[in-house]
Amino acid sequence: MESPIQLFRAEGGIDEEAEGHYRDLRGIGNTAGPHTHDFFEFFLITSGSVCHWINGKKEQLDEGSLVFMRPQDIHFYEKLPGQDFRLINLSYYSKTVMELFAYLGDGFPQDAFLSAPYPAAVRLSQQDKLLLQRRMEKLYRIPQHDKRWFRTELRSLLSEVYVSHMMPNVVAKPDERPPWFVQLCLQIKNPACFHEGIAAMLSLSGKSHAHLCRVFQQWEQLTPLQYLNRVKLQYAENLLLRSDWSILDISLEAGFHNLGYFYKSFKALYGHTPLQYRRIHQSAF
Repeated sequence: MESPIQLFRAEGGIDEEAEGHYRDLRGIGNTAGPHTHDFFEFFLITSGSVCHWINGKKEQLDEGSLVFMRPQDIHFYEKLPGQDFRLINLSYYSKTVMELFAYLGDGFPQDAFLSAPYPAAVRLSQQDKLLLQRRMEKLYRIPQHDKRWFRTELRSLLSEVYVSHMMPNVVAKPDERPPWFVQLCLQIKNPACFHEGIAAMLSLSGKSHAHLCRVFQQWEQLTPLQYLNRVKLQYAENLLLRSDWSILDISLEAGFHNLGYFYKSFKALYGHTPLQYRRIHQSAF
């Protein structure tokens, strides 16, 4: 016999003045059965693995999985053989997140996030997982009586997390590219990754160089090295227009240790040398 679906209401567990509720759950025994709710939440798997049933679909979540839940999503957790897990859960009022979406404006893919059949989920790198975990744990250290401080920290955190982790993974149109490839293209934009080059691509994707070549050619019509150079040049373009750094410093920061090669590559992509491009496009401000 199937378990009944519980309905959790914000007013029953989330302080209205604080607007959010933080929970650190260690073990599947502390989770609820099939349930839905009238509020938003996201949770981060900080260790272990678990089977997650969401809107009738079964998926395995591992350490670093970050999932954004919406009102009316139905979900529960199921133990994996020989496994257990720990998660940090943050629940918050619908009005809080809708006000955030309104503030972020039309550039935020609100409709795609709200109307998709399954909630947005992303697998964070170990470094990003630790950073987010520490950021969330700041809420845990706020005294219970200081609800205004909690509310301010909550709103700040939600803004960071939705923009940094959800927005790049929710698009208005379905992305037909393999999920691992989409994630790789996002991760490689981190300077720490593109400085490492092809080695980072291989490590982050877990794929062979030959397989990367085939997939990049299929979806980007570029080799992995060409794609990497484009990412680095786009990063250099931003530094040219939004900093007062010297061309040499920008070249090094973007991962080009040969200034002549940087000039040649930049002009091939943008039609101007870095200095010409800065003079033409840099804002007066």
